[in-house]
Amino acid sequence: MSRFLTALITALLLLAATQSTAHAVDDYLVPITVGGKTYTLTVTIESGGIAVSTDAKTVTIGKVMAVPPLVDLAAQQDLEARKAAAVTIAYADLFRHNEDHIGKTVRYAGKVVEVQENVCILCENPGYHLRVEVTKGSYDLWGDPIWVEYMGTERFLEDDIVTVWGVVDGLKKYIAVLSNQITLPQITAFEVQLGEIANPQPGAAAAPGAPIANRDANLRGGPGTGYVVVGGVDAGDALTIVARNSAGDWFQLADEAWLAAFLVDNAPAIVDLPVVEGPALPAASLAATVTATPQAQSTTAESTTAEPAAPAEPAAQPETAATGSSSILAVGQEIEANGWRFKVSELHKRKAVYFYSDAHVAMGHFLVVIIDATNLQSGTDYFDRNIDPWVTDAAGKVYSTSGTASGYAGWQYGGISSLFTNVDPGDFVRIAFAVDLPDDTGNVLLSTDVGKWVALGNFAAMPTEDN
Repeated sequence: MSRFLTALITALLLLAATQSTAHAVDDYLVPITVGGKTYTLTVTIESGGIAVSTDAKTVTIGKVMAVPPLVDLAAQQDLEARKAAAVTIAYADLFRHNEDHIGKTVRYAGKVVEVQENVCILCENPGYHLRVEVTKGSYDLWGDPIWVEYMGTERFLEDDIVTVWGVVDGLKKYIAVLSNQITLPQITAFEVQLGEIANPQPGAAAAPGAPIANRDANLRGGPGTGYVVVGGVDAGDALTIVARNSAGDWFQLADEAWLAAFLVDNAPAIVDLPVVEGPALPAASLAATVTATPQAQSTTAESTTAEPAAPAEPAAQPETAATGSSSILAVGQEIEANGWRFKVSELHKRKAVYFYSDAHVAMGHFLVVIIDATNLQSGTDYFDRNIDPWVTDAAGKVYSTSGTASGYAGWQYGGISSLFTNVDPGDFVRIAFAVDLPDDTGNVLLSTDVGKWVALGNFAAMPTEDN
């Protein structure tokens, strides 16, 4: 009988191979000889499927049906393991030090702002690319876009909130409508799901719903980036939260270390936690000498390593950068270092920046910094890689740039370039970037990796340019 079944399967396969030539209803007689005896199978092909009968009463034909696809449990478990290992790298770090993160598995949750099907005429599934903004601000406004290549079949719509798991795949560069080059961090996704979804947690590292770190991050000695780093957590680590600061943006852990609230998933309700104010900042964090040299920003997810703050007002008028006798310079003074010659040429304060009629609104106000720069190096490079500018207030707090606001500001002020625009040797470029500052922020400085600071003035006293 096993030979009979083998012959039956062979016959069905032969029929399937020639099925395209069959009419709407066709009967095929298939003789099968088993053990010297011949049986005749009648195979009827209809629009609804295939039916098989036999002329021998001793032969029973079971129901012909499609075999359900097998679930690849190993592949599913591997996918869950990859998702559990994903981390969220701070956007500024992902962009600024992108080459250091290529190949890392990451997770981002954000808002879809663009969906396009990839162009591939011969591809069965060309896939999609998405632009997803991954930093949520006030009033449900999102910023900091990433480029996501996605080969799945599920269709996502603009304004969907999605979670992306994938691998950092460098920087995506393309030409926008105004013929200016746009550069974004690129993620090749292996999973995209609708909604904001936490990583699956391996083993029993944390009880369901317990607070966990959502990325690798620094632990501080107090509630702010001005405090010394006292340790760190890894993405997925279980946390025991015992208190918060009065603003509710930092949590104190059981070992008295502090962690920024945005780095915690499943955090307890703010109102349920006692308020504890951290220790006073050391004097060295409140003011630094004029000749102090700032250190580079942290490459952890916190993205705001405390820097020694320069005095709000220099004791004397800064000299030119060429003399090297002062670290604090004035707007308009040129700096030559790390293969670039540059200066801060313009400052603008705005509540909103615009790309055509689209507005991107600040939680406080945007400080738009415009830099004139010339690449003096022998190889093509971009400004942020070598100079690494950021904004620091008098208390030592570091403010990261907003990717979306910077792109809008570049368009609004003449279609100028970004910190990540590739510049050929000898070429001049105008660069715009925007930082969202609280309205009561006082004196601010542009800090760099080259040991030079530019005094940008009292932000609270600057007039806004909005009508």
